[in-house]
Amino acid sequence: MDISTIIGIVVAFGSLIVGYLIEGGTMSSLFLLSPFIIVFGGTVGAVVISYGLGNVKEAMSALFKSFSQKSSPDPEALIKKICDMADVCRKEGLLKLEKMVSDSDLQDDKYLMLKEGMLLATDSKNANRIQETLEADVESYAVKAQMQIDVFEGAGGFSPTLGIIGTIMGLVRVLANMSDAASLTKSISVAFIATLYGVVIANILYIPAANHLKICLKRQQVFQQMTIDGIDLLARSESSRNIANKLSLYYHAFPGGEKKYKAGIEN
Repeated sequence: MDISTIIGIVVAFGSLIVGYLIEGGTMSSLFLLSPFIIVFGGTVGAVVISYGLGNVKEAMSALFKSFSQKSSPDPEALIKKICDMADVCRKEGLLKLEKMVSDSDLQDDKYLMLKEGMLLATDSKNANRIQETLEADVESYAVKAQMQIDVFEGAGGFSPTLGIIGTIMGLVRVLANMSDAASLTKSISVAFIATLYGVVIANILYIPAANHLKICLKRQQVFQQMTIDGIDLLARSESSRNIANKLSLYYHAFPGGEKKYKAGIEN
């Protein structure tokens, strides 16, 4: 998992807990099982009803995968691969691309579109047709990724509402047992823990997860557009130097891209 994600989670939850303890609160009063079951279980159920179990599983898988450095788009590596292909194609022709598809360094999932484009380039000399096919792939990917984002945004909306429901349920129980005045105050505070859980989980886990996937989607779309442009330049038999210069413009969309872009210009 990305270290920044771990830091963010620790700081967010740590700040809440420390702030609560400073004001005289106790850990035992903050962590209760029944409100957690109501909020978390209810949210999961509502999300599954809304989006289906398959989409929820895909959303969870996409989230965990997005935290892996291995799955992150690497524009520098992509440019190098396309430039190497350009050098080979200028010497041996586009048909050589078909054999290069099976290269071990292209077997990662993030290069699926690159391999698809390589095969299209060997089958068709029409650069516009290649671009149309790959852009359709980009659109379908965006629809799927947006569905995964919607799952977490939906959870972020359901969670506070389930927290309120949990609090109402707790207050109903309190009002039904008002004969014991000594435990009345404690029971009311316990009832409001459900609202706390709903709001905290939504704003520290679900909504940030959706925002994280949004950023991943935007960068992946840029990476895919880089791939499309690279294949288009390959099909037009552009030199590796021209390809590197044109594709390096996309560096700005990635972390540390400014430095790599300037380094490319200076070289």
